[in-house]
Amino acid sequence: MVLIATNFTGNRLLDELIDSSSSVLFQGVAGAGKTTLLLTISGNLCHLNTCVYVSTEETVHYERVARDISRYEKALFTEAYDLDTLLKVALTLPFIKPKYVFVDSINAPYKVEIRKESTQAKEALIISTMLDVVEREGGKLFASAQVRAEDGGDVVASGLSMFEYYFDTILEVLIEKPQLRSIRVYKSSKPHSIKKAYFLIREHGVEWAQYEW
Repeated sequence: MVLIATNFTGNRLLDELIDSSSSVLFQGVAGAGKTTLLLTISGNLCHLNTCVYVSTEETVHYERVARDISRYEKALFTEAYDLDTLLKVALTLPFIKPKYVFVDSINAPYKVEIRKESTQAKEALIISTMLDVVEREGGKLFASAQVRAEDGGDVVASGLSMFEYYFDTILEVLIEKPQLRSIRVYKSSKPHSIKKAYFLIREHGVEWAQYEW
């Protein structure tokens, strides 16, 4: 019997990779499509499963959710614009018992408070608490992280070394041209055959190309 992966993104190869992970991070520059991906995944999961969706950048996109509110029937949306508030959200999760948690983006408060001595420990506590909750519920943690492009073309995310430790799978979202985006696997704990997966940003979410390069 062949096991079919849950429809997370709508892309079979990516969904198989995500299916084998407890934590998935989408990293990319502003406007790459990270939020669209998270909303697509939550729309596919949160009509049947309890979810918590946390926005940290004052871009909750309620208007996009309202277009098809039935897809997010069991989702709780909240906002956390600093690490202390994000920690409070994390500490309430054991009482809510969500199967899936979404954080968009997980390093925005970290970037603001990075010079504080307690910042790294606090961020680690937040991520580990969220992971503990979703793993107990048999679910997953999804997050986005905004990166900056350096002169040599490399991209760097604030807190990347910590995210590499906690997230099983890290997917880099790239801007190819207007409306066209691609995803490549930055880190995976499982073997995969994905080189690049291409998608278009649409009003309803993402539309995948029929092939991978």
